[in-house]
Amino acid sequence: MNVHRAVVRFRRSARARAWAAGGAVAALAAVAVTALLPGPPAAPDDDSPADGPGHKPGLTAAVSAPFNAFTEGYDCYRTPTLTTTKDGTLLAIAEARTTGCGDIGDIDLVLKRSTDEGRTWGPLQIIRGAGDPGAYGNPAPVVDAASGRISLLYAYSTWTTDPDGNRVRGPRELRLAHSTDDGADWTTDPEPQPQLKGADWSWVSVGPGHGVQLTPTRADQPGRLVVSADYRTESGESGAQLLYSDDGGLSWKPGARWGAPEGRPAPNEPALTELPDGRIYVNARSTATCGTADHRMSAVIDDASAPEFPAPGFVPVAGLPAPPASGSVLQLPGGPLLLSAPSRPGAESADRWTLAVRTSRDEGRTWSTDGAVVLRERAGYSDMTALPGGRVGLLYETANGTPHGYIKFTAFGPQELRAAAEDLTPRRTTDTTPYGNHAVVHGAPRLGNRPGGGKAMRFDGKDDFLRLIDCPDELRVGADDFAVATWVKYKTRGQDKESGVRQPLFWAYGQGPAAPQIRIEADPATGRLEGTVNSGTGPVAVTSRSRTDDDTWHHVVLQRSAGRLELSVDGAPPATAPTGPAGDLRPTGPFTIHLGTQPDYKAFYAGALDDVRLYGRALSRNDMARLRDGNDVTDQERVHLPFDRIW
Repeated sequence: MNVHRAVVRFRRSARARAWAAGGAVAALAAVAVTALLPGPPAAPDDDSPADGPGHKPGLTAAVSAPFNAFTEGYDCYRTPTLTTTKDGTLLAIAEARTTGCGDIGDIDLVLKRSTDEGRTWGPLQIIRGAGDPGAYGNPAPVVDAASGRISLLYAYSTWTTDPDGNRVRGPRELRLAHSTDDGADWTTDPEPQPQLKGADWSWVSVGPGHGVQLTPTRADQPGRLVVSADYRTESGESGAQLLYSDDGGLSWKPGARWGAPEGRPAPNEPALTELPDGRIYVNARSTATCGTADHRMSAVIDDASAPEFPAPGFVPVAGLPAPPASGSVLQLPGGPLLLSAPSRPGAESADRWTLAVRTSRDEGRTWSTDGAVVLRERAGYSDMTALPGGRVGLLYETANGTPHGYIKFTAFGPQELRAAAEDLTPRRTTDTTPYGNHAVVHGAPRLGNRPGGGKAMRFDGKDDFLRLIDCPDELRVGADDFAVATWVKYKTRGQDKESGVRQPLFWAYGQGPAAPQIRIEADPATGRLEGTVNSGTGPVAVTSRSRTDDDTWHHVVLQRSAGRLELSVDGAPPATAPTGPAGDLRPTGPFTIHLGTQPDYKAFYAGALDDVRLYGRALSRNDMARLRDGNDVTDQERVHLPFDRIW
């Protein structure tokens, strides 16, 4: 057994990473105490203007920042875990990543303590990993109220690099640490806990997030300690498991387990809490990403030591917009069940925006459409704990331009939660095809009237855009022909000419030279539209034959016809690319189609769009003429956005 005392680590280098604040992160020396922040930072609104209808100020975004990227010897901090000790001390535990923010590499488990409910924090302590290049992660602490002992289950693995320089994770195991003095010192057992990992498991993890102590069933016995875990077998089965201790955390046993049947989504990164009647509620990130809006799952169980979860096991949580991310659940005494998680819908990790706290008053069966927003910027994993004074502490990931890197803390009470509640239902505009892929509306685009009748969507060039989300199969363009058709109206502004930044009108899939993508952009240098297609081997582009920035309506069709890329404006002979593009355009993972912006949100379209359509085939000249004349062409139509209303 090893005893680790407080260690303060200092910055190793002045490296900067592209993911952090555009290089604006200061190279700060480590400090023993993180001071109280002056107040919540100004935050651009992801979904609507700050003074828009239905928008409220939200909860205080940050009271303090225990962990800041590029400080105290680490590039990045991730997977925040928060717990309250028997004496009321707050423990903020995180993964401290030494080189970049990747999941594989030299990762330590670090801790900061607060004795004033999160206003200030003590020096950084390394629980595990000092001088060890291994990867320590997924902290899951739980406190025994009888003895005050803190048990910390966590995962450990080695790692190597392959001939191409890629990091490769080694076998993963669970380990255990204890503290009996409010987290000041830690005794860690370097040996694995083999009883907590199945013989045929290729993956095991805990949390991330705090465990719970259940209400004692007998006055002379401490309450059972329970921690959540997930696993994957060598045969491919994935699922969740509960781990429990009946001796105050000294020893741990595997408990109830649920493996997803073949073809069904599995729970990942489960969080748990005790319901008022003593049952355990588990809410987890779902492995299902594409083709569904339900990205969280839940289950309820009476006995953590049972061999399996009762039927039906984990089921999707409907009506709870959220991207794939770890969240936290907390049952308030005499109050509602809380969930903290990003609330912006979507299937990608890039959709981790708008951290909110939502409530359930029926033990997690349904969730309110209202919620209190903590941060309207990018935000990732989070964890909540009850504070001694009756408020709730929340520790969460965020950064500038990415959901993680920094870890911040805030706190709120039930009254603040109620006062900040707002409708989190995303606004939409209708897809009239049978698929019903209604676009999510962001910012405040306006529906304006067109001279010939009908309406069009007008974008301000600042923060207005639309998304087609959840990557349904019908929005995947493969190796066959396709067509994108739309009406456009814009004028090149002086600021566009000065910046030279192209304005994205339509952008399907990824970004970068190796990512499959289809895009239509307005080039301020030429006043023309450019269509680009990339199957992952490099872009093929075509430029319109005539200028289109004259503030009048133009009908535009970008298509692959018989393998040739064409861009047609107003029915004129199309401009064609000299080669290709050949290849399958289907993304390998989750994707989004953006209108009015691009995936990194660094450029926005100022102008109007109308009648946006995507087809799984090329359009004939007659098809194009029919569309220009206001008729429908529905053969192999994958999406149609007429922009007749926002709801």
